[in-house]
Amino acid sequence: MKAIIELTFLRDDTAKVWITASNGRFSGETEQYINADVLQTLSEQLVGFPKSNSDEVIFEIGEKDSIYGHCKFKFYCFDSAGHTAVIVSVSNDIAGNESADNICYAKFKIQFEASSLDEFSSSIKRALNSGEGKSVLLGINTYTQNIPSHYS
Repeated sequence: MKAIIELTFLRDDTAKVWITASNGRFSGETEQYINADVLQTLSEQLVGFPKSNSDEVIFEIGEKDSIYGHCKFKFYCFDSAGHTAVIVSVSNDIAGNESADNICYAKFKIQFEASSLDEFSSSIKRALNSGEGKSVLLGINTYTQNIPSHYS
């Protein structure tokens, strides 16, 4: 399985970010406007994650069910060994379209190794410093299918 999260923004409009995510079976993308400080905060929160098995980092842009799209990442440990995953939830921007029936949603989990998360966090910082870039979190094959539903 190739699971991936990409955050992309350009020097000309660092307040605009494209988010693409896939777990190999499902995928979704959204385009959002944010303050670059939000990405700085995310990269800082992910340094050394997880600090404990109960550690969580939540990154959310927009409002759920909004016609302007939505994105939520919930990073967490799913077992006592410290294995980590992220629940990804994205919806598209339909502002200007004729019907709310055009909203598409994707929600799934991606498990990842600490080294991939470290690179993701570092690449966010590099992109912020240069004013453009793509940050990628690569996922791995799942360890177990027994992840409790209360992590959604």
